[in-house]
Amino acid sequence: MILLLLMGIALPGMINAEQIHTTKVFIMPIEPSFFNWTSEYSRNQFSYHPSLLDAPDLPPWMYYMYSLRHRTGFLYGVPPKTQKDLMVEIIGLNKRNYETRRRIVHMNVVEKPDSAQHEVQIKIDNLNVEDMFDEKRLNQLLDVFRLQLWPESAADLYVTFLASAVQLGARLPLKPNEGEGVVLRLGSRAKFSAMLLELQEEVRPLWKLGSCRGFKRTSVERILRDSGFTLDWCTFRLVEQSMTESLPGGSLQHQTGSQQHDSVLLSTNYVRWDSVWIRPSRLDLPMRNYVSEFTLILFFPMVIMIMLAILLSTILCFHHEGMEDDTSSQFFESVFTICEDCWRSKRNEDTPDVLMVQYDAVHRATSTLRSLSSSRTGNDATLLKDSPRLSSRDRSTSAAVPGARPSPPPYAGPKLNARVDF
Repeated sequence: MILLLLMGIALPGMINAEQIHTTKVFIMPIEPSFFNWTSEYSRNQFSYHPSLLDAPDLPPWMYYMYSLRHRTGFLYGVPPKTQKDLMVEIIGLNKRNYETRRRIVHMNVVEKPDSAQHEVQIKIDNLNVEDMFDEKRLNQLLDVFRLQLWPESAADLYVTFLASAVQLGARLPLKPNEGEGVVLRLGSRAKFSAMLLELQEEVRPLWKLGSCRGFKRTSVERILRDSGFTLDWCTFRLVEQSMTESLPGGSLQHQTGSQQHDSVLLSTNYVRWDSVWIRPSRLDLPMRNYVSEFTLILFFPMVIMIMLAILLSTILCFHHEGMEDDTSSQFFESVFTICEDCWRSKRNEDTPDVLMVQYDAVHRATSTLRSLSSSRTGNDATLLKDSPRLSSRDRSTSAAVPGARPSPPPYAGPKLNARVDF
């Protein structure tokens, strides 16, 4: 077994060994050859799913990304100093025939002997994380610092942190073809150069801005742009390890504590570097206790239900079928009469005397009008019945009145048949 681990033979389900150092970014590519798939297959037809052995996800300081440009999956991250050896399980899927293969990688975490004491944090706007997986591009960035900006670090300069700016809380670019941005920290045991110290003083007024995307007015802008790097100077910082603390995830997030550098803004759950936010570990988040809330929710409804049950039981106890209905009805009628009398007497006492006099006057006037109206209706019927002379129009009208006398027939006079001679 030991011989197989040393040789790195990748048999189905066999354990492979990988050595990683603390405070240093490791990048592990995952290709079809990792699962002994031949090159005759298309590399885009494979997918990979890494996780801790017997766990559903990776540790908080380790990340996985599949690059369509490289057609390769990448495991990367920075193990913290307190991290012990771990086992990573990687499942490969052939999407053409749905064949799955399994590999277990044993990662030996080794403490770096000459860890960085000074770090430079930069944010590159025109690149993505997958660009840093290209060894040529990464060495080109390191050469800019080793040869021009920080010559003192030429012996041991390396990358101590690597993450996507979007993953740390930055916004996506407006144009899809632009880079999302990548945040790096380059560390070394050498002290900062005079050029870096002057550069930080130069960009210090920009720290109050949220983002300096496209800002080009720095003394070293030409050096970086000639190499193909566009920096966001609002996030440029110089960090000393003597004033830093290791947070969950193994990343050093405090700013330098020397007199020439400001201190970083800290909060309970997040560490802010202007526009970059570092998400906390899930284990550091407080756990919420729901026992007290469920108790509070159930206690008051139960008390109200018990009180209502007692009240209803008392009412039913005094009004059961064995009691006499007449006695109870008389009792409630007497109670109602007493209450009604009390209410009327109270209303009369509260009503002023002037309102009572006005009410009596209106009541008397209403009674008088009603009596006059009824007497007038009777007199009109009598007049219609006793009137001797009525026109034809009045007769037709009176005929429609109920109880009135019918109109007499028209009068026919005598006919004159005598002949008059002259």
